[in-house]
Amino acid sequence: MRFHVRKTERILGSLLIVAASGIGLLAQDQSGAPSAASSAAAAPSSAAVQATASQAANGIQSTDATGAGQTTSSALDYLFNHKPQEGSVAKEAVDANTEAKARAAAADAVGNRMQDSQVRARFDTYLGMDAVPPDQLKAYAATFDQIGQLLRDGKIFEAWRQLHDLSQYEVIDAGVSGQLADRVESIWTTNKATQQIAQQNQKLQDNADTASRSADMMSDDIQDKEIEYQRRLAYAQGKKSNTPPDTGNGGQNPTQPNISGQDSGAASPNVDNVMGKLQLTDQYLQSLEDQSKIKLNELKAEKMMDQAKSDFADYITTLYQSGCYRHVLIAADFYRYVFDEGEYPSSMAKQVNDSLQITRNAGDSVSVFNNAMADGQIATATDRLQEAFLTSEFDPSLLGIDLGKKKNVAAFMKNLDKMQNLIEARDFSNLEALLDQMKAAAPDFDNTKAMAIINEVKLASQLHLGKAKLAAQQGDQKTALEEFQSAAEIWPGNPALHDNALSFFNSSDVQTQALTEFDRLVADNNYRAIYDKQLMFAPAMKDDTKRQQQLKDALGKVQEAETAVQKANMLATNGDVSGAWETVNLAVKDLPDDLKLNAMLGQLAGKSAEFVSAINKAKDAEGRSEFGYSLTWYAIAQRDYPASIIANDGVSRLSKQILANQL
Repeated sequence: MRFHVRKTERILGSLLIVAASGIGLLAQDQSGAPSAASSAAAAPSSAAVQATASQAANGIQSTDATGAGQTTSSALDYLFNHKPQEGSVAKEAVDANTEAKARAAAADAVGNRMQDSQVRARFDTYLGMDAVPPDQLKAYAATFDQIGQLLRDGKIFEAWRQLHDLSQYEVIDAGVSGQLADRVESIWTTNKATQQIAQQNQKLQDNADTASRSADMMSDDIQDKEIEYQRRLAYAQGKKSNTPPDTGNGGQNPTQPNISGQDSGAASPNVDNVMGKLQLTDQYLQSLEDQSKIKLNELKAEKMMDQAKSDFADYITTLYQSGCYRHVLIAADFYRYVFDEGEYPSSMAKQVNDSLQITRNAGDSVSVFNNAMADGQIATATDRLQEAFLTSEFDPSLLGIDLGKKKNVAAFMKNLDKMQNLIEARDFSNLEALLDQMKAAAPDFDNTKAMAIINEVKLASQLHLGKAKLAAQQGDQKTALEEFQSAAEIWPGNPALHDNALSFFNSSDVQTQALTEFDRLVADNNYRAIYDKQLMFAPAMKDDTKRQQQLKDALGKVQEAETAVQKANMLATNGDVSGAWETVNLAVKDLPDDLKLNAMLGQLAGKSAEFVSAINKAKDAEGRSEFGYSLTWYAIAQRDYPASIIANDGVSRLSKQILANQL
């Protein structure tokens, strides 16, 4: 678990060590080595010189005969009342920059790792899964290949049936083949609909053809009648122009037939013409209507097929984006053969080519992983397995890896996490031991960068300690304090820092003051202050087991709080504000009066108001024994943030409570 040492701890520790080392070095430098004859007077003389030097350096008037008490007071006054730059914007910027550099250095030393927390969580889950038996993987691969061959042979229906066989391998296939089979079936349903439309069009076309033939026949008949009518009309008009004078018989020539009836009946064929033309127009319009319906049906069928193609292509894109690369290949083949396409569309062709390359790369990475594990190269094997997982998370070749091998990878990655945490926390003493352990377990592990960080930090810390001692010998306490502070910030766990602090607290008056203050802070439950001053308290209680346990408990509480703060910051940075608030809320239970935790809790509550409100309402209702109402709000909170520990525990707890009450 990641943790960070507080800056205040480093400052206080450094300043206390300065007080210890600076005072002793000043006394030794100015008093000199006492002779054997004057050994009895050496101590008072040294104390007096020490007091004089301390007064000169700090401008403090001493009334103590020895000066030791006044020197201690000045040191403690500086420690607790004169922290340089405390609370300033510049100091916060410097601290933030230092932490950012530490994180960057830790990440660089660890190397390329999964940065996405969700992907890392899935990978950790994969590492804990049992391997799929080889015979299942072999049978699955054989069925997959058989589907491709059936499609190439034009046996689409048989290939479709094999998809349902693939879906039976739930761990390997995850039901994707069954979904693909449903998609293919939906295309066939669309094809049946287009066939029905084609049948309707055929009926409409037959009707249109019949109407056209009827129109042709009617047109011929009307034309014949029109010709006959015109002939008779012309004949009637010709006879009328040659009629002789009236002979008393009504003007009719007794030798010619009476054609007046023809005149009077000349309009009758014209009426037949009009009726025939109306019938012809009706047949013509019926033919046009049938043709328009055919065209609309054709457009409808074409649109249905275009939509089916588009939907299936989108589904293949979804498979590609979700990492189901083997299913992309088989789905693209179904697309070609079901829609009778000679080639893939351009975008689909790219997806197919990429899927082929990705599948091959994943298989190659798994092969290299197995070889590396066989050679005992755990670090290389871990890199290759991560590479294969990131390349194709659902590739069947990953599922066949033995659980024992994956456990070795999980253990190595856990050590990498711990290594990164130790570098960020600047706990270089434990880091060295961990690196030795990792090197023994994984001989191919490259710890060069981590060791370079350790050596650089050790050297820098020792240089600052040397400067601090030199400044103390010269009476420059301010510079000495600054150098000790720098040494503590660079390497808080430097044994030299603790050794100097221990020698300083050998002074009984300071030890008494430290124990008195410690007891007061314990009574006040002020664990944060105890944490900040742990370097002062620890040496003072070296023989007091009860206080040592109290100190250990206080440090543990604050360290857990700091861990929660760091985790919450990481979650908030990744956008998981609800998770960040819940992390801090759980930590507040152990440190309800901690100002830092409560301030952060308030800030996060405003950013996740709905989730926080639901949790608070659920707790209030549960406190009033309104279990049903409380369960509702816990469920709402669970919906807003499914990973919530508080909400999930509340739902489980109240569900059992409500069931128990009903029984």
